[in-house]
Amino acid sequence: MAAEARRDLALLSPIAGAAEQRPADYIDVSTRVLGECVQNLDSAGDYHVAAVCLSSIVGSMLALDRHGEPLMNALTWADLRCAPDVLDSRRRLDEDAVYRATGSQFHGIYTGPKIAWLKRTRPDLYADTAHFVPTKTFLLHQLADEMILDRSVGSGSGLLNLQGPAWNDAWVGYLDLDTGTLGNIVEPDTIVHFRPDIARAIGIDPRTPLLAGAADGMLSNIGVGSIEPGSYTAMIATSAACRTILPEPVLHPERKTWSYYLADGLWVNGVSISSAGIVLRWIRDRHFPNEDGEAGYAALMAAAAEAAIGANGLLVLPYLAGERSPYWNVDARGVLFGLTVGHDERHIARAAIEGVTMHFADVVGALIEICGEPSEIRTTGGFRKSSLWTGILADVLNRPLALPADFDAAAFGAAMLAMKTLGVFDSLAEAARLVDIESQVEPDPDAAARYAHLLPAYRSLYTSLGPHFSEIPSLLRKLN
Repeated sequence: MAAEARRDLALLSPIAGAAEQRPADYIDVSTRVLGECVQNLDSAGDYHVAAVCLSSIVGSMLALDRHGEPLMNALTWADLRCAPDVLDSRRRLDEDAVYRATGSQFHGIYTGPKIAWLKRTRPDLYADTAHFVPTKTFLLHQLADEMILDRSVGSGSGLLNLQGPAWNDAWVGYLDLDTGTLGNIVEPDTIVHFRPDIARAIGIDPRTPLLAGAADGMLSNIGVGSIEPGSYTAMIATSAACRTILPEPVLHPERKTWSYYLADGLWVNGVSISSAGIVLRWIRDRHFPNEDGEAGYAALMAAAAEAAIGANGLLVLPYLAGERSPYWNVDARGVLFGLTVGHDERHIARAAIEGVTMHFADVVGALIEICGEPSEIRTTGGFRKSSLWTGILADVLNRPLALPADFDAAAFGAAMLAMKTLGVFDSLAEAARLVDIESQVEPDPDAAARYAHLLPAYRSLYTSLGPHFSEIPSLLRKLN
């Protein structure tokens, strides 16, 4: 990359289960990053900005008034307060029919339960809402005065049918919605233009094409060059996902997976877990309080490396933010099992990494069931900074991992989409050939055999505790 810029966006949790972002912060951080990238390009040499393409998370929801102004903080994918609404929608709608139509499960990450939560808890605010949109639609409205929703992020809302695209009648009826409140669906390569004042603030020509773009997870697949059939991408960051691109959506008979639109007629079929890097951040903040940021993670990894495989009998179910694939249990919670006085932060760190990785292996298995054996698994995400974690993933999967260049794959994928749209490449597959594999991690046969013995114990623990997860959140809701 010629230039890059990064800024953190605060995640707010004013009450238990909340995971919000301030809309003003979202706009400020986005425009600052764009401006810093332009400045860095100017100092890097003879570059100019040919286009801007946006990448964004799925699972966010923001209520806007008729002027397009926020009425509340944005709800992120990690907000768990709509759990009762997930359960209610499951009772009142046909899960199989909705899954077959939308490619999405019933879960708090999706927009439907979030809107239902708002309607149930804040009927006054719900009544004043003219637009229920993800944060990227709000960003596009601020940048270009357009209230549009790209089909990729839209398909990750759980409200959009696979075919059409058209809004799902079952969800629309359940929520009693006017579909005009959900945004105008456009293809990810749709071009709009910056407001002149925004363009000047960023430092680019107002005529610069601004692409609606796609979802970050979908774009990261092409960003690591994983676009041919049989090529899988394993991404582990705050959350985690395994994905493969095909020319059509493929669904699991037991609803363990999802299918979202990418662009250019391509579909990303995948599995996701909510609790990955977020678990390690929790451990870092509480067990390594003297180290901040990357130094804290380095201390955590060093401690984990001192513990043996199996963490001396300690198992972690890492569901700190509920869980998605394969059980889609919004009430799932984290568990430390087997804790004794002989365990310390080394074992907790090791068990957490292993717990996340074993759960990830389970969901990868569900994807393989419907999409076939991978010809390769390419990797991306913050876990790549740790050779320990990368090695553990190879051992637990018992498969080699291909390591493309370590950069922001979603941003690179967005750049590829822009280049294809501008005619630099004829297809996204051609653009993806820009990516080279730098190295490969092979599984250690002895470690792989040990994890093969440990995996059944991990699965058995969830099977035993799974039916009880809803009891505690239900009790807390009654107490509060």
